[in-house]
Amino acid sequence: MRPTAHILRVGPRLLGATVGAAALFFAAAPAAAFPAPLVHTDNGPNPQVELHSYCAAAGEIGHLADGTTVYCSPVSGSDTFAWSYYAEPLPIDPNTINYNCDSASCTYPNGNQVPEEQRCGMQCGEPPTSGDVQEHLNNPRG
Repeated sequence: MRPTAHILRVGPRLLGATVGAAALFFAAAPAAAFPAPLVHTDNGPNPQVELHSYCAAAGEIGHLADGTTVYCSPVSGSDTFAWSYYAEPLPIDPNTINYNCDSASCTYPNGNQVPEEQRCGMQCGEPPTSGDVQEHLNNPRG
């Protein structure tokens, strides 16, 4: 009797038992072990919202009429939240902005340029400021 013949027959059974035990272990994992879903507003997951309008709490996710995903972001220095393109805190309340922006710059009604430190930047759909964190624009493929 050759010992290798016996090992070859045991190998597939042992492998099958190991895979089966692993499958049962992961299938029986309690639901509490998985992360909780993000908080949504009361009118359903990903409701249609208006950009910059106020929202209830950070972590909510909505979408604009064109389908763009937006996030309920905290407004720095306040206890309010507003819908933004990014989940990071907004530097200023976009509802109190008293200037207009085009694709190149932002100006006050009298025509003067708005200093970058007084602008909301990309989170409010404006041209980027030098202080904008633009990790979402990085292309990992070069």
